[in-house]
Amino acid sequence: MSSREATSVTPARHIVEEAARWLVKVHEGAMSEQDRQALQAWRAQHSEHERVWQAADTLARTMGSIPPQIGMTALAGRRRKQRRLMAKTLALLLATGPGAWLVWRHGGADWLVVERAAYRTGNGQTRAIVLNDGSRVVLNTKSALDVAYTDQRRVLLLRAGEIMVQTAKDAAGRDFFVQTSHGTIRALGTRFLVLRQAGDNHSTVTVLEHAVEVRPLLAAPATPATRVEARRQLRFTASGTGELQAMPRGADAWIDGMLVADNMRLEDFLAELARYRSGVIHCLPEVANLRVSGVFRTDDTDQALATLEETLPIAVRLRTRYWVTVMTAH
Repeated sequence: MSSREATSVTPARHIVEEAARWLVKVHEGAMSEQDRQALQAWRAQHSEHERVWQAADTLARTMGSIPPQIGMTALAGRRRKQRRLMAKTLALLLATGPGAWLVWRHGGADWLVVERAAYRTGNGQTRAIVLNDGSRVVLNTKSALDVAYTDQRRVLLLRAGEIMVQTAKDAAGRDFFVQTSHGTIRALGTRFLVLRQAGDNHSTVTVLEHAVEVRPLLAAPATPATRVEARRQLRFTASGTGELQAMPRGADAWIDGMLVADNMRLEDFLAELARYRSGVIHCLPEVANLRVSGVFRTDDTDQALATLEETLPIAVRLRTRYWVTVMTAH
């Protein structure tokens, strides 16, 4: 993926350590008025201080164990110990760069955050929710979502999977954001999809109506957000954005329980199909580049596999219900 990489992705260690110390104080509720003034002075001292602070605050909220600053009061007891531990982890991740962050995200912590999410779906499930401002969200299969609305802004935290968001006009004029481990999407009166697949080093936003703005997690404050218009799609990592692409045909068909393939590589199609069933679908290299077109039901993946076997020169072998191998037909 060609990227417009953010500058100074890995900040100086002493700046990260200072930001982490401030983060502990803020989230423990131990800030005096003098401390608050000192923090503001430190952030204003250098643009790199502010960049690291913003990245630290965003990363902490994305990790799911430190609540947002805005509109939140500090929790006591064991949560304080947890915050201190997470702030130390945060300092290590920021100091060692995006690679360490991705390794951490795909270890045990990701599973815990998903399990604690307010809204979740299982294999093959979808779920529609209406938020208190009238905005509508639909969760796709294997998805997890938290909602963090405050007096200043409306934020959805996508922990895993995919969502469709249809924003409602807010009487208080609050901006609407979706945040993933890779960055933040600001809605501009719109309907859009956000995908964050487990194991991927990127998130994907697909705009169905109007537009959004995307800002990678580690982008410098002066870096302009990337605008994505209707019928366009963008992948982004924690440090940069890819090229704008045309929206794939049927990108939102999953809302109606359908999976649309338009001359799709078989291996890619099977990866999509696997999202809607338990277990593994293994595609052998010998058939990976065969092409698939058609419309398939996401609630009957066995039938989808049977249809592929009837129309392509392949064999579908089930070692168990949870292990499927797709190979050349003999």
